[in-house]
Amino acid sequence: MLANFLKYLVQRRPRDAHRARALELFDAGTAQRERGDYDAARRSFEQAVALDPDHAGAHRWLALMLVRDQAYAAGIIHLEHALARDPKIPDGWVDLGVLYYIQRDLLKAAVCLRTALESDPDSVLAHTNLGVVLREAGRPEEALLHMRRAHELAPREEGTVKNLVLTLIEADRCEEALSAASGAFTLEPGSYETNLALGYAHYKLHEPARALECYDVAGKIRSDDAELYYNRGLALQDLGRLSEAFEDYERAIARQPKYPLALFHRALARLLTGDFERGWNDYEARRMSVHDFPQRASALPQWDGLTLAGRTLLVHSEQGLGDEIMFASIVPQVMAAAGHCIVECDPRLLALFRRSFPGATIYPAARDRHVPEEIASRKVDVEVAAGSLPRFLRRRLADFPQHEGYLKADPERVAHYRERLSQLGPGPKIGISWSGGVRKTRRPLRSIPLEHWLPILKVPAARFVSLQYTPEAATQAAEFQERHGVAIEHWQEAIDDYDETAALVTALDLVVSVCTSVIHLGGALGRPVWVMAPRVPEWRYGFAGDRMPWYPSVKIYRQRAFGEWEPVISSVAAELGRLTGQPAG
Repeated sequence: MLANFLKYLVQRRPRDAHRARALELFDAGTAQRERGDYDAARRSFEQAVALDPDHAGAHRWLALMLVRDQAYAAGIIHLEHALARDPKIPDGWVDLGVLYYIQRDLLKAAVCLRTALESDPDSVLAHTNLGVVLREAGRPEEALLHMRRAHELAPREEGTVKNLVLTLIEADRCEEALSAASGAFTLEPGSYETNLALGYAHYKLHEPARALECYDVAGKIRSDDAELYYNRGLALQDLGRLSEAFEDYERAIARQPKYPLALFHRALARLLTGDFERGWNDYEARRMSVHDFPQRASALPQWDGLTLAGRTLLVHSEQGLGDEIMFASIVPQVMAAAGHCIVECDPRLLALFRRSFPGATIYPAARDRHVPEEIASRKVDVEVAAGSLPRFLRRRLADFPQHEGYLKADPERVAHYRERLSQLGPGPKIGISWSGGVRKTRRPLRSIPLEHWLPILKVPAARFVSLQYTPEAATQAAEFQERHGVAIEHWQEAIDDYDETAALVTALDLVVSVCTSVIHLGGALGRPVWVMAPRVPEWRYGFAGDRMPWYPSVKIYRQRAFGEWEPVISSVAAELGRLTGQPAG
């Protein structure tokens, strides 16, 4: 019995000594952290957990020190150890949820934040962060429940107004966002965050001048925030004040050098002004700033612009339909350079791309962007995102080819639509589209109500066919005909199938449209296209001139001032009258 007791003492003393030393190191680390000596604090906490792996506090603070050094995966491991030993660490589950969010594991982030709310249903931090996670997971209505609750609990706390407004905007409820921001402004007119949020709301309602006023007030309260200058840059750019916009993007980046949104939008502004060499380099920031940029788990090396001779290149798709069509203009060039080219595309473009690029392997993009087995089993040497191709191959205006179209419609379907169009009577057959994008891709700036098209649609001898893809298009065309006696044919079967749309566009004499994907389609087919562009259009249309470098057959009619469409419509109507030889009355 005595021997067993002595053995117990021998085993116990080192453990107790280790725990005592771990406590000393923990206290030392805490003091070092409070003094701002984070490297020393990290070393102290590392030694503490080595001596006492059950010390929850040391694991927790070591995790936070690791996070300071952006060692997020290691931080998660130590925070999980801490919570396994003490699940009630204040804000511990919130911290873990934020770490999983940073690592883009939104599912685990949401689980952690919901666990935090189980123990503290009124945690503003948990509600706010769960709202952010849900918003980015594409569940804006659920996100709103948590953002509203956070704002109710702490209307003056930093982040609650801003996040509520941003989430309302993401849910396409911009008027409510303005109402929420205005209410917060009434409560705290001198708040930096409130003025910033009010500016966001005005900007998203396409009121850049009013947004700029709010940002100017915010700037008088606080002038060190990168986000302020980024948002001022957006508003200035929409107003056509590009030199000032560049200055504000630079201010944002100077304060936060790796700010992806500021880098991305500076890239768009550079591309808008034709500064391709610098613009494409910054355009890579879209990988971190564009919400729907496809994230891929791939071990393939990225193409670096070097020789493709004898190599197989995989080009994967990204962004919207128009972007895919536009970047596909580079496919013939890489096909000629590579041993073989594999191209992923939107399923709607599959038939069109296979017909147009018969020497390439074309496959449809899956919803989760996985590469199908028949493609993955091939020997692929390098891959590249479609939007990264111009970085290597379109660095100067002279690099854009003067092509006559690189997409090919089905000849039989083109003949079908030519016959159908001929039955409309004599005169040029003109396709029209009057509304582009959705709210968050600036639909109000890219759309012209059909009623405003009257000077164009009354040009004698012209026959008009709808290329409008929105659900209400047929009804709008019919109502317009009833009011004004001008027929706009709408053939839904030509809208529902993009290959059919390509055939119809090829059969038409001209396309006149606002900024929509039909501009890309018409230009890629080499067909005559006139586009009516806002004062500051998307970057691909350029800021000046009447031509697009991507599509030689596209002519641009530009607004001279923000929101003024009447002079543009008059110019198009006059030009169409000259084309038909019968000017509008």
